[in-house]
Amino acid sequence: MSNRISCIGTFLLAAPAAFTQLHPSPKSFEVASVRPNTLNDRIVTINVGPGGRFTARGYTLVLLIQMAYGVMDWNVTGGPGWIRSDRFDVTASASVMGNLTELQLQPMLQALLADRFKLRLHNTSREMAGYALAIAKGGPKLKASAAIEEQTDSFRLNSEGLSGEGIAMETFARFVGGKLGLVALDQTGLKGLYDFKVTWKVETDPSPSGSGFDSRDALRFAVSAAIQDQLGLRLTAKKIPVQLLEIDHAEKASASEN
Repeated sequence: MSNRISCIGTFLLAAPAAFTQLHPSPKSFEVASVRPNTLNDRIVTINVGPGGRFTARGYTLVLLIQMAYGVMDWNVTGGPGWIRSDRFDVTASASVMGNLTELQLQPMLQALLADRFKLRLHNTSREMAGYALAIAKGGPKLKASAAIEEQTDSFRLNSEGLSGEGIAMETFARFVGGKLGLVALDQTGLKGLYDFKVTWKVETDPSPSGSGFDSRDALRFAVSAAIQDQLGLRLTAKKIPVQLLEIDHAEKASASEN
């Protein structure tokens, strides 16, 4: 079953399994420039600055969709091949006090993609192999957050640990899964916002024979063990329903400004 939406619709994939409504009336950037990036230098940068400034260099349309809708690469399906190969530079600004937040940026970026790329898409769901985030034996070991609203910009994950403040469990599952290259869905049943600080040590296989236990495998193992021991949560492999954004129409953006 599918439900058609436009790129300027008010939906965000807050987790791999559910779209969540953002603002009732998405705002637009006051000034925006979109230009093809023809340098072919593979440099990709993004900056969300003070005064409502947003810039992206060398971004594909799929990367821009990921940012506009808060989804992972595997949540975007369909569309012509160029949406993953052709790169673009975007410079835009809006009247916003301080730095743009994720919730402020997303509807404006959705509107920009609909205008400059004529992007139309709809949401659909599909069952696929993935991981469910569940409560481990012994129960959760979580710290409830004092935050009133979710602070997704605070989430950090690297080779030594993860941290975040005011994070919902569905967002936690999406972020951790995305960083590990996994499709992950929250099935803890836990509501509210939480603060996290988890540390680990990644062990790699130094043997010349090569057992296949590479750095990605090592990180996945370390993260899985750490969140189970320190947070009382576990990742279990299973078939899960995944919400997808399917592209109906997209056009290459030529150089344009307003």
